[in-house]
Amino acid sequence: MVHIVPFRGLLYNSNRISNVSKVVEPPYDVINPEEQEKLYRRSPHNIVRLILNREPNPYEAAAELFKRWQQEGVLLREEQRAIYFLRQRFRLRTGEEKERLGFFALVRLEDPSGGNIHPHERTLEGPKEDRLRLMLACHANFSAIFALYAEPKQTINRVLAEYTQGATPTVATQDENGAACQLWSIADAEIISVVQRTMINQPLLIADGHHRYEASLKYLDHIRQERSNFNGREAFNFVLMHFANTNDDGLVILPTHRVVRGFAPIPFRRLEELLQKYFYIEPYPKTRDGQRDFLNGLKGGRKKRGLIGATFSSDPRYLILRLKSRRTMQKLAPELSVSLQDLDVSILHRLILQHILGLGPETQVQPGVIRYLEDEEEALRSVDEERDQAAFILNPPEPEQVFSVALQGERMPQKTTFFYPKLLSGLVINKIDPDEEFAPDPQA
Repeated sequence: MVHIVPFRGLLYNSNRISNVSKVVEPPYDVINPEEQEKLYRRSPHNIVRLILNREPNPYEAAAELFKRWQQEGVLLREEQRAIYFLRQRFRLRTGEEKERLGFFALVRLEDPSGGNIHPHERTLEGPKEDRLRLMLACHANFSAIFALYAEPKQTINRVLAEYTQGATPTVATQDENGAACQLWSIADAEIISVVQRTMINQPLLIADGHHRYEASLKYLDHIRQERSNFNGREAFNFVLMHFANTNDDGLVILPTHRVVRGFAPIPFRRLEELLQKYFYIEPYPKTRDGQRDFLNGLKGGRKKRGLIGATFSSDPRYLILRLKSRRTMQKLAPELSVSLQDLDVSILHRLILQHILGLGPETQVQPGVIRYLEDEEEALRSVDEERDQAAFILNPPEPEQVFSVALQGERMPQKTTFFYPKLLSGLVINKIDPDEEFAPDPQA
């Protein structure tokens, strides 16, 4: 059972912040030091100062700043509990325009090993500890977990879109890539009830925010240990989440490519022999036209399983690799489900990186061995200029593939999915009041 509740969102005060685009930002984990500096300069009230503070004691500094912004009226908490409907309009690199619908609400925390909330990627201890320390200092969710559900009738999107038609958005802004965001606060009890009833038996997939979700579980444990009693309805039992429907045409997954270094050099003829044992190979010359045809051929085969683009510094060609037999992965990774065995990213990491190139799991996670890029041309250029030994270009997984893996309790390799556009931090904040309680579970 998924227990969703409305909440009193903390929003930027439009009387103090005239241009919201100057204070919101993408999630913390995609912000490099240069981007952090740019966001700091953009506004003294940019949310980066809370979620990625650069003071010597960043967590304490963020907590003090968060408190001051509320006292000064930079952030205002709404009087009524609400859910928040988000409409995002954006353009892909191809020029195609898309619209993604979703909503923000709080959801009861559940352990990923059971229940209806399922992660799909592995996490690292460092980022989890970092996000936990921020939560313990500030007692807030500054960024929402991005979750997916599958509801073919699209009841929620339809009801929320109809309810807000013609209404002025509570927040309107756009990100630096031009994606327009409109947010409506909805406190109508009947509408909220429709959302709760529709979601109650929906399995949820964590699409983005795995570290933040697991940090929230640790936060819950920490707060409970400090209290002599609790009933499960306190605000700290819930986390801020954004919900998107996999049946929405605006749900876009982009691929994340890999550039690799650190394996023993292999002459390209020998490398070709090793690859031919497991793959059909379609070569393209390393020319401008060859690169275009290579990328088009790879994208054109998106619906095929076991298709990977590759280039090696020792090889004068771009290669499209197509797995000859699924039995290869069954032998190499018998502990994985068929759903996980069939993923292109699993074939890349287990068969090519580990089995052929000799990069074991421990080596793959070492700094500098694998870099993750969204731009396929940049990935190819890094090998052409001999900055890296190999680049692997992937097609994105389909949402149903991601769901299938997650529902079986398995995790994909890191950076398997890139849901586009990233969800902006700062559109709505959840302040966690330890004395606030929500209604009992709907079926309690």
